Amino acid sequence: MVERVIRVVQAFAGGVVIAALATVVHGEWSPWVLIAALATVSSYLIALRILWGDRMVALSGAIAIVVTVFIFAQQSTGGSVLIQANLPGNVWVFGTAVIAGLASAWPEISFRARD
Repeated sequence: MVERVIRVVQAFAGGVVIAALATVVHGEWSPWVLIAALATVSSYLIALRILWGDRMVALSGAIAIVVTVFIFAQQSTGGSVLIQANLPGNVWVFGTAVIAGLASAWPEISFRARD
């Protein structure tokens, strides 16, 4: 049980780091960096799901990514916005939400040897 909690916390921390770094660079050299950022998010969530086989770990990483992107999309007190309301910004916000939802809701697939 303790190991599961540690994995969930680590997945959450990893999701925050990946989302924060990708949010900062998603608008640079568009669309290549945006595509790479979305691929990184999906690879991270797929890896969590495959490595641990636990939906809660993948859900923790997905929640961290969505919450971090949502926080960075808000207007700061100085009036600046990190994620602009243009095509790359919209693709980044909605793309991460869709990827997180798919990775969390994907059915469990078990690999057994056939007799």
